[in-house]
Amino acid sequence: MDENMKNITLNKIKKTNRHINIFIIISSLFCLISSPTVVFADGFNKGDRNFSGYDSSEGYYGDKAFQGGVRGEKGNGATGGIAALLLALANITVLLSLLLKGINSLFSLSPETKSSISAFNHAQKRYLRGLHYILNPIAICIAIVHFHLSSCRSILPDVALILFLIIGILGLLLKFKLSPKSMYKALYGVHCSSITFFAVILILAIGHAMI
Repeated sequence: MDENMKNITLNKIKKTNRHINIFIIISSLFCLISSPTVVFADGFNKGDRNFSGYDSSEGYYGDKAFQGGVRGEKGNGATGGIAALLLALANITVLLSLLLKGINSLFSLSPETKSSISAFNHAQKRYLRGLHYILNPIAICIAIVHFHLSSCRSILPDVALILFLIIGILGLLLKFKLSPKSMYKALYGVHCSSITFFAVILILAIGHAMI
């Protein structure tokens, strides 16, 4: 009886985890696709976040203490759009991996089909991982520039940028094997977690939508 109860409990947990994984995969896909548009649109009516100023038809003007004078609408929108686009391109391999792993774990497929999906996943990682390593640092740098040029009432984009930086630093530590061996698994788990990936994109999308 106790063994049956344990099996029932384990099955319920597995079903719950499957539902969570489906939600994460679908939400990540939606947010990753929509976030470039949201971020790009955000920049067209914002100015500098650190100095007071006013909007006009010609752009945003800060006060006299604002070094650099005018921050044009197009430039600000461009930095947000470029950062979001690079973020999407850099992490397409992550999204594909999540989707393929989710398909293998959530659906009843033949062993041959699962093997083919796993082989394709390994192949796409091999070919697209270079973009992940190159474009993510560039996206982080442009995101920092966008952060400096933008002004927003929500703190969520700031939180997303901090998380983005932390994940990027963890990735560098893992890539160049700079982390202590005792911490490698923990750092790898945080960096490669689907929850972490989903959280950054969701916070970024929601934060910009609230501006």
